Amino acid sequence: MTGLSRILIVDDEQSMREMLSYALDNEGWEVLTAADGAAAAVALQTEPVDVVVSDIRMPGMDGLELLRHVTDSAPQTSVILMTAHASTDTAIEALRLGAYDYVTKPFDVDELKISVRRALDEQALRRDNQLLRQELADRNSFGNLVGGSDAMHRVFELIRRVTDSTSTVLVIGESGTGKELVARAIHYNGSRAAAPFVAVNCAALPAHLLESELFGHVKGAFTGADRHKEGLFEAAAGGTILLDEIGDMPLEMQPKLLRVLEDRKVRRVGSTSDVDIEVRVLASTNKNLRAGVESGKFREDLFYRLNVIQVDLPPLRDRLEDVALLAEHFLERLRTETDVGVQGFESQAIASLEAHDWPGNVRELANAVRHAVTMDPGEWISVASLPPTVVGAEGAASAGLVRDAVDASGRSGPDSPHGPLDNLDLEAHLDGVKRDYMLRALEQSDGVQTRAAEVLGMSFRSFRYYAKKFGLGDGADG
Repeated sequence: MTGLSRILIVDDEQSMREMLSYALDNEGWEVLTAADGAAAAVALQTEPVDVVVSDIRMPGMDGLELLRHVTDSAPQTSVILMTAHASTDTAIEALRLGAYDYVTKPFDVDELKISVRRALDEQALRRDNQLLRQELADRNSFGNLVGGSDAMHRVFELIRRVTDSTSTVLVIGESGTGKELVARAIHYNGSRAAAPFVAVNCAALPAHLLESELFGHVKGAFTGADRHKEGLFEAAAGGTILLDEIGDMPLEMQPKLLRVLEDRKVRRVGSTSDVDIEVRVLASTNKNLRAGVESGKFREDLFYRLNVIQVDLPPLRDRLEDVALLAEHFLERLRTETDVGVQGFESQAIASLEAHDWPGNVRELANAVRHAVTMDPGEWISVASLPPTVVGAEGAASAGLVRDAVDASGRSGPDSPHGPLDNLDLEAHLDGVKRDYMLRALEQSDGVQTRAAEVLGMSFRSFRYYAKKFGLGDGADG
């Protein structure tokens, strides 16, 4: 297709086709013509068209039938219908079926040009918005990892650097931060993406069973070993194996794993021969492995063998600016999975989510969104829809602050729920209320943030986050 916008004129009157073709061609658009709906349908199959301008009353396939065909086969194409027999019912039906506009003959050609131009402008705007959304999604996500914070952008950049490396990567983070998602992002964005990705929980099995799972066994190696079994290292050949919760691996298994990492060979339990392996090894843990080394619970040589490249996943409480982005991500995923009609979150619901400490991290947030959608599948998620464990006393206090501020002000202007809402910026209003109360709490607490947070029933981390957001200064933290 050329760079020109392409317009298809459909009318059984040759004089109308010629007149409109001349008028629209002078606007710099590429113009095609068809004498009826059937010919237009064939033209649409041959080459893409931006706008169809069609008469309604034509022999054979009329304009409404053509509109249905375009809506089904080329939904990105706008349709403008023309008729010399105007009726309200016909106009309503045309618009209901998806027509962009409807004009009555005789019409002013300049008005039709304006309608065509508006249709093209809206298409361009939709494309720009789609590109922008994709750009933002690419910038703030990596696979199923989502985050717009500086901390997560650093994680994304590190993932990009190590995807095609053969070095062992150790992913460290609290439970629920998405350690396995990091491992999958490394695997599926690298040259091994088509090969197997195998994850094993090192804390789930005792040492003798874990050895068999990882390295395999031969028939008769132990009671119940009635056949040869391939281990997970062999199953992941050419791909990636993730040793999840490596910090909980039994101490007696650690030297055997170290030997595999150094020699790139596995020996099945009960066998006397080794099997060569070619596999990328990733490991993850929520434990402090250095502390484990000092206490004798984790081998020092294994720690250094695993920790070639370290990825530190921040807890959600340290990147509260990602909460709204993550909540929308989980809601969109639920919309895809369950076809729910929820449009989004009320501003106060987002404020409550951002005020929570998230001890369960991203996993807890995902469950909170699912809870809200399940318990109140309305159009908008409110504070009342959120789990009590998330809202708690702080969420109720936050809602109370807004009500108290409105009651105390007695205002009935655009920022009051009792006045006109035409120019209301609810998020800015709520932020202003929260900022005012934080300032008062800081004054009452001589600028000590920990005491100010206690006054408002907020966690210190939440208070510090909002203090930075509202430009209240670092203050004293103790």
